[in-house]
Amino acid sequence: TGSGIVHIAPGHGEEDFYAGKKWNLAIFCPVNEEGKFTSQAKAFEGLKVFEANDIIIEKLKTDNLLVSKSTIAHSYPHCWRCKNPVIFRATHQWFLKVDFDNLRAKLIEAADKVNWFPPNGKERITSMLNLRPDWCLSRQRYWGTPIMAFYCKKCNSLQKDYTIIKKWQERVNLEGSDFWFSEPIEKLLPENYKCECGSKEFYKEKDILDVWLDSGVSWYSVIKNKLGQEYYPVDVYLEGSDQHRGWFQTSLIPSVALNKVPPYKNVITHGFVLDEHGKAMHKSLGNVVSPQEVIDKYGADILRLWVALSDYNDDVRISGKLLEGPVDTYRKIRNTFRYLLGNLSDYKPSKNKINADKLLEFDLYMLTRLFKLSREVSDFYGNFEYRSAMKAINDFCICDLSSFYLDALKDRLYTMPLDSIERRSAQSVLYEILKSLLIMTSPVLSFTAEEAWQIFKKDIDPDLSQSVFLNDWPEFSVEVSPLLTEKWNKIMAIREKVLKLLEDLRQKREIGSSVEAEVFLKFPEKEFDFFKGSESDMTLAFIVSDCHIEKDENLNYM
Repeated sequence: TGSGIVHIAPGHGEEDFYAGKKWNLAIFCPVNEEGKFTSQAKAFEGLKVFEANDIIIEKLKTDNLLVSKSTIAHSYPHCWRCKNPVIFRATHQWFLKVDFDNLRAKLIEAADKVNWFPPNGKERITSMLNLRPDWCLSRQRYWGTPIMAFYCKKCNSLQKDYTIIKKWQERVNLEGSDFWFSEPIEKLLPENYKCECGSKEFYKEKDILDVWLDSGVSWYSVIKNKLGQEYYPVDVYLEGSDQHRGWFQTSLIPSVALNKVPPYKNVITHGFVLDEHGKAMHKSLGNVVSPQEVIDKYGADILRLWVALSDYNDDVRISGKLLEGPVDTYRKIRNTFRYLLGNLSDYKPSKNKINADKLLEFDLYMLTRLFKLSREVSDFYGNFEYRSAMKAINDFCICDLSSFYLDALKDRLYTMPLDSIERRSAQSVLYEILKSLLIMTSPVLSFTAEEAWQIFKKDIDPDLSQSVFLNDWPEFSVEVSPLLTEKWNKIMAIREKVLKLLEDLRQKREIGSSVEAEVFLKFPEKEFDFFKGSESDMTLAFIVSDCHIEKDENLNYM
């Protein structure tokens, strides 16, 4: 049951404090920083709070003020580190007023101009900005960035002399802030400096700044101040989703307050790495997967690829078994590099390159596929979709190259004269494919791409840049006829159907491989005219011994 009366102590709890402010109650706080009652508690002065309960009860009994006494169980805040109970105290602190000069509205407007990945990050931080209280900037610690303020000993007034503060700022730029702790206030002030009350005695502020303000102005100290204005706002802030309440917000506030713009163009939030059972990793649980152990066993690029292939928006699990997928993907991409390097061993672009206008149609079409991949991967990287980028590259290596183009090139590469147009045309395109793939994979498979690049430069093209990382993104100026692209896209569509039929014949053991088969295709007149003369291209694309096309007016093509 109970009386329904709620005890309120405005000096000893956040909710109570704001309730007290609302109803104009005195902010009464009779407890000092040692957890002892002050003189405001009169007879109990000097007693530790948690040791005074019995004495206070006895005093109430003596004064005949105690109505009843009982014991109840309820939740109570404890220190996360030492596990002891804590008591809240209202103390004088430095604050940044979030609603001063309409700052809150400016913060929300600035957040709306940022690209948030995933998109719900915008809603999350906007909600937090709407509800956030003023920012308490001061901390009572022995080490940190000092709050360089000073007060009059006589009247306790804060001295707002910005000329002096400016000089201190210049000293900080030259020698750091340690002088604030080591030098007495008398040495830091001009001779005969006086307070408005006439006093010449002062004392320094002992509080330090919240470390979140230190990190929250990194956009200035690291970027704008050292690299220059052109790098501000920065491209990306990247952290866990918990930083909507932390670094993302504490960086946004000073940037908007000082410069009226957000400090970043893009903000990416990621989940956390869990063990294979979805549990948080802790040394005490013995379930930690060490990145160094993964690197020692698989190599750094496997770990990088695992990260790239993960959906970083959510928590991800890691284990030896879960690394098998990236290992297989890595092996396929690396083997593609090895195959391309091997088949370019006698190719020197300065002597053997075939210009685009002389390339075989089949090779030119493959270049268009490479162009398409380059654009897609660039867009994926630009939107921080690393999984999609690596999937597109892997699919290209497997489907476009291994299962199609490289298979179709075998005769040209291995049986035709070294300097034949057919062979050099293929190699010219393989060169562009290798160069582009190395650049495209370098953000993720950094070590492998660089290793292959150095072999590429040493054995094939000494005119390449010193490192794969010193290249612009692959761009192509080759103009390809839309008709050619249309033709080969249609051939590729037909190829899928032909391959299914060939596989059926293989299953029935009527053929051993596709090169033992001849393909006969029938088209209505319009399509027949379109494909007329493309038999050799189809033979190449289907990897068969021959291909024939016929006209059949009774058909409706595709």
